[in-house]
Amino acid sequence: MTQDMGTSSTAWAEIRDLIDAGNADALVRRLLALDGGERKRVAGELRGHIAVMRARSEAKDEARWSSDVWDDTVEPWERWPDLVRLAGAGTLSAVSAVASWLTRRDLTRRRPFSGRVVSADPAPLLRLLGERPATWQADLAVRLAAGLSGPQDVAAPLALALLRSTGAPPPEHDPLVVAWVSEGVRPRADPLWPALLPRMFEAEGVGRVLRHERIEPLSPWLRRLRRPDDRQVLLDGCVRRFLRGGTAQDLRFFVRLHELLAPEEAEVAARARDYLRLLPAAPGPVAELALRHLRRLPRHEPGHVAEAVEGLVFRAEAGLARTGLTWLDQSVRQGAVEPDEIAAALGTAFHHSSYEVQGRAAQLALKHAGRFGPLGAEQVRQALPALPPALGHRVAAGFGAPAAAEEPATG
Repeated sequence: MTQDMGTSSTAWAEIRDLIDAGNADALVRRLLALDGGERKRVAGELRGHIAVMRARSEAKDEARWSSDVWDDTVEPWERWPDLVRLAGAGTLSAVSAVASWLTRRDLTRRRPFSGRVVSADPAPLLRLLGERPATWQADLAVRLAAGLSGPQDVAAPLALALLRSTGAPPPEHDPLVVAWVSEGVRPRADPLWPALLPRMFEAEGVGRVLRHERIEPLSPWLRRLRRPDDRQVLLDGCVRRFLRGGTAQDLRFFVRLHELLAPEEAEVAARARDYLRLLPAAPGPVAELALRHLRRLPRHEPGHVAEAVEGLVFRAEAGLARTGLTWLDQSVRQGAVEPDEIAAALGTAFHHSSYEVQGRAAQLALKHAGRFGPLGAEQVRQALPALPPALGHRVAAGFGAPAAAEEPATG
C-alpha cells in the first residue's frame, strides 16, 4: 500500500510539473499511461493546484501592468487552465464529473490585455477522450452541447468536435446553433450540416452573428448556402424566420439570403399566403421584400390583394402604404379586384398619419366612386371623418354624403 501511495505521489508530481511547464503533448501521453490509483490521486490533487496556478498567473499579470513596456507574450505555462482541464478530463471517471470539470468558470483562459476568452484547441482533449467508450463520448458530447451559453463558451469547440466525431444527435439548443454558425464555413463536408442547417432559421442569435454577411462581395456563409440542392429548405427557412419576427438587424442576413436565392414565380406563389402575413407588421425590409415578390404574381386569390393593401396602409411607413395603394389601383383597373373589396383598405388609409397617403386614398376613392356598390360606398362614407376636412369634403361630394362640418377656428 505504501508503494502504491508512493507511485501515485510520483504520478501527481509528474502531472503537476507538466502543467507548470505548459507541455500539453507530454501531459496527454502521461495521462493516458496512468493506472486507476494514479488517476484517482491526480484528480484529488487538481482542485488545490488551481489556486496555485491562479496566484502565479495573477503575479505575472501584475508584473505586466507595472512594467514600463507592455509584454503580451504568452508563455506556455500561462495556458494552465487548458492543461488543468486536460488533466481533469483524463482522470475523472463519470461523464457528469468530466462535463462539470470542463465547464468550470475558473478554468476559462483569457487574453492578458483584452480579457477576452480564449478557446482552446480541442485536439488534445479529443485524443485523450478518444480512449473512452463510444457511448461515454457521445453522452459527454450531448451534455456539453446542451449546456452551452453561446459562441464564446469555453466548451463550444470541444462540444462541436465531439458531436462530429461521435455522430451523436445534436440537442435542440439555440446556443449550440449559434456556436456552430460562429465557427465559420468548414472547408469539407460537415456531419452537423443536415441537423443544424434547418435550425439556423429558428435559433435566436444566428441572424445577429451573420448580420455582416454581404452579397457583394459574396460572404462565406451566403456562398455556401447558395447550393441548389438546399434551395427549398432555405426558402422555407427564410420565410419561416420572417414569420417568427425580430428586428431588422436580426433578419438582415435572412433577407440577403432570400434575395440571393431569387425565388421564381412558382416558388413565390406556393408561399403567397405567408408573404401576405408579413405585410402588416414585419420590419420594413422584410415587408418590402414580401410586397415586391407578391406583385410579381400575375394573379391572386380573391380578396388577397385587398387584404395585403389593408395590411400595408396600416403601417406607419408612408412609402409602403403608397406602394400598396398603387398596387390596389392597378388591380381594380385590371379587374383582379372588385371595387367593393377595396373599401376597407381605403378606409384604413383614410386614418393614416401621412397626409400624402390620405390624399392618395381619397384620390382612388373618387376615381372608382361610380363602380362601388351600396355596401362598399357605405364603408367609404363611414370612414370619411378620419380625413382632413378639405379631403373629406371632396370625397363626400363624390359619394353623395353630407359634408363633415368644419371644425371651428380657435384663438
